[in-house]
Amino acid sequence: MRENILAIIPARGGSKRIKGKNYKRFKGVPAILSTIKKLKKSNIFKKILVSSDDPKIIKIAMKAGAEIPFKRAENLSGDYISEVAVIRDCISYLNRRKYKFNYVCCIYPVNPFLKVADLKKGLIK
Repeated sequence: MRENILAIIPARGGSKRIKGKNYKRFKGVPAILSTIKKLKKSNIFKKILVSSDDPKIIKIAMKAGAEIPFKRAENLSGDYISEVAVIRDCISYLNRRKYKFNYVCCIYPVNPFLKVADLKKGLIK
């Protein structure tokens, strides 16, 4: 971990097409859990934050060692809310608490083919 890099995972609970997709099991493991484990294993991120409105997602993420600094507001949990708005909300929260960071990386929770090697290749040197 060279710099203060944050991973933010936007994981709302209200998927219309695939109910519960963020905690659906892939190879026996909830999707978001697998993603968090890979982020931790990469040793790139100072913090792994999850923005969610769903108690089940929050519980899984916390058990996996991610931070959930707040429950996502209802006005940021709709079908047509952009990830940019969610990431901006997390950054605003951290800025209000005077937390300093250099980079933010948005990682989607359902990412079964994510590889630690690919995360490391994407790291700015």
